Amino acid sequence: MIFSRNSALFLAPLALLLFVPSIAKPDVIFDFESDPSNLTTPFSNTVNGRSATFTGNASVCDSGGIFQSLSGNVLIQGFCGPSTETGPISLSFSSNLTNVVLTFATPASMGTLTLAAFEDGTAAGSMQFASTLPNGRSNGEGSANFSGMFNRLTLSSTSPLALDNIKITSAPVPEPASLGTAVLGSIGLLAALARRHKR
Repeated sequence: MIFSRNSALFLAPLALLLFVPSIAKPDVIFDFESDPSNLTTPFSNTVNGRSATFTGNASVCDSGGIFQSLSGNVLIQGFCGPSTETGPISLSFSSNLTNVVLTFATPASMGTLTLAAFEDGTAAGSMQFASTLPNGRSNGEGSANFSGMFNRLTLSSTSPLALDNIKITSAPVPEPASLGTAVLGSIGLLAALARRHKR
């Protein structure tokens, strides 16, 4: 394929921008420790500039040591809030994410968590995770890990759910200094190509 000089003038800056290094913000964990007990959904939390909005039927409760891997405040259904709290719990994030890891429980029994991920309303993937009974405990517990590009999750289960320690990884963004360097380089390259074209 042969490119004209005008095509080169257009494509050169784009090529430079492809090599701009990206940086990822540090991971953020939503653990509900700063939320008051009996707080019911919907509500939002912001940690290090990143926000998550929790909707569905659930309440923040002090777990009181009933779980092995979930401690302190947890988001749970039918424990300290109305006994009718059931159904999916949705998590919407303020920016695109590439990974989420969370601890969950299925109180009173073993169960299955279904995680469905979406990016701007388009399905981005779905996975299932089973809970198991830790030794000497009567509540199923497990962990879920999902990778992909998404900004909303829907979590549903065969039993009421409890969630804790939701760790998110944001999609990388171009490093500002490198982006500025790439733009200046592109301008210089355009000027050089324009001078050459005049000759």
